Amino acid sequence: MSSFINIYENALDADFCQRCIEKFEQSPNTHQGQTGHGVDKIKKNSIDITCTNFPDEWTEEMLHLQNVVLKGMLHYVRQYPFLLAGAISLMYQNAEGEMEQLSYVDVEKMDDDTLANFLRAVYRLGSVNMQKYEKGQGGYFHWHSEHYPHPTDPHQDSLHRNLVWMFYLNDVEEGGETEFFYQKVRSKPKQGSLVIFPAGFTHTHRGQKPVSNDKYIFTSWVLYQRAQDMYGSPQQQEPQPKPQEQP
Repeated sequence: MSSFINIYENALDADFCQRCIEKFEQSPNTHQGQTGHGVDKIKKNSIDITCTNFPDEWTEEMLHLQNVVLKGMLHYVRQYPFLLAGAISLMYQNAEGEMEQLSYVDVEKMDDDTLANFLRAVYRLGSVNMQKYEKGQGGYFHWHSEHYPHPTDPHQDSLHRNLVWMFYLNDVEEGGETEFFYQKVRSKPKQGSLVIFPAGFTHTHRGQKPVSNDKYIFTSWVLYQRAQDMYGSPQQQEPQPKPQEQP
C-alpha cells in the first residue's frame, strides 16, 4: 500500500533555493518559530518568517512556489484521484455537452489545464512559512499532525487542511530528516525536493535535529476552499422544499 508521502526531486533549482536562503538571512522579519499554541522550544526550535505576510519582500518567490506546488499537485491528484472525486460531488460538461459527475477515471485522464481548474475550485494554498533549524539545536521534536481546531483563528483554517507541502532548500548530510511515525519513513533533506503528504493524524511526523549543518525549508498546506466560497452563502442557495408533516 502507498504511504501517500510523495517526494518530487529537483522541483526547485539550486539558484532559487540559495537566493531564498540569502534573503531569509538578511530579512528583518524573522522570529522565533511557533506551534499552534505559541512559542515552545521544547516542541519546536526554529527561526521562521511567514513570507505571505510580507508580499513586498516575497511576491516573486511566492508566485514561483505556487506554480511549482500546482505541478506537484497535478501528479499527486492523478495518483490519488479521490482528492477531487470523493468528498465533494463535482460536475462538469462532457464532450456531448451534458453535465456529468466527475469520477476518478475522469481525473486520471484529464488534461493539465482542466484538472488545474478543478483543483483551484476545491482547494487553496495556506500561508507560506520559511523555517531555519540551526545545526545541533533546532528541530520540530514534537510528534504532530496538521489538522486540528486552532485556539485563536476565527476562520479555523487548520480544520480545512487536507495536505501538507514542504520544500527542502538545502542538503543536510546528517540529521534533519522528516520522520513519519506510522509509515516508518524518514525523508532526508535534499535541495529542491518537494514533499506532499496528508495533513491528518495518519501522517503524524516530526523534524529531526540537523547535525551536519543548518536546515532550511518552505512549508504550508493545501486547504479546502471555505464553504461559502465553494457553495455560496446560505442566502445565495436555492431554498429546498420542506418535507410534508405527517398527520
